[in-house]
Amino acid sequence: MKRRIIPVVLLLSFCVGALAQQAAFPLTVVDDAGNQLTLKAPPQRIVSLTLFTDEMLLSLVDKSRLIGITTFAADSQTSNVPELAAAIAHKLTMNVEEIISLAPDLAIVANWSDAAPVKQLRDAGIPVYLMASGLTVKAIEEKIQRLGLMTGEVEKAQSMIDTMDKRLAAVAAQVATIPANKRAVVMDYSTWGGAMGKGSSWDEIVRLAGLVDAVADYSADKWGEVFLSKEKILEINPDILVLPGWVYGDPNGAKSFYSQIAGDPALKGLSAVKNGRLIMMPERLKSAVSQYIVDSVEWLAKSAYPQLFP
Repeated sequence: MKRRIIPVVLLLSFCVGALAQQAAFPLTVVDDAGNQLTLKAPPQRIVSLTLFTDEMLLSLVDKSRLIGITTFAADSQTSNVPELAAAIAHKLTMNVEEIISLAPDLAIVANWSDAAPVKQLRDAGIPVYLMASGLTVKAIEEKIQRLGLMTGEVEKAQSMIDTMDKRLAAVAAQVATIPANKRAVVMDYSTWGGAMGKGSSWDEIVRLAGLVDAVADYSADKWGEVFLSKEKILEINPDILVLPGWVYGDPNGAKSFYSQIAGDPALKGLSAVKNGRLIMMPERLKSAVSQYIVDSVEWLAKSAYPQLFP
């Protein structure tokens, strides 16, 4: 009888995954810029300097362990957690002196941050972890897992992920009733004339909501954005046009832009305009790259297919 052989790579992968779930402190991790960081114990004085980690951590750790989050977290236009954020004393920008004065035992910073202030924080003895935004649900869930590991909240992180997956599965079950060739074509459109395409979090939201991204096959810039003329918009002719629900620095900007597009003579032949399918999406949902991306998917699916979500 032949012996059953378990591939070495598979066995090693299983062992590494199991050990990661049981990791004890001191814990050594590698951040999204390739830097190694060792945490001697679960951090109790955490500073978060990205909105998406604000949103994750406010659901992951006790508020007493968060001594600082971004100013954006308290803004109801951009944040999904303004009420939770209100309980955190310090709302921060990348002010090195202020951050050092708080004596954090972990600072989570965007991987695109300027190198100089990051170096200053590290030179002051503050453990800094550089984290990139996740643009897909899988990537976002990996970020949650990593934060759970670093904070000693592995089980809570897994519970967050399980909840995300359950809600997404419910949306998928509803939109699965719509044949592929009957799915609505949707395009977002910014005040500067761009639409988000393949490689963006918007493209992920559209796909999971059971729609077709109108510009997914167009060449995009490094941010995933496709710039379009009015002629090209008419040529694409999306079923639904999603407009901003918020414009930075202009409280009335979103409403003004909506009126501009709805009343533009050059766009009066657009299906989305003729059929009343211009919709304004809240910025906190449109730009979500935390667990709240699920809220974005649900919102867009319900807006596109209200008959499926009574």
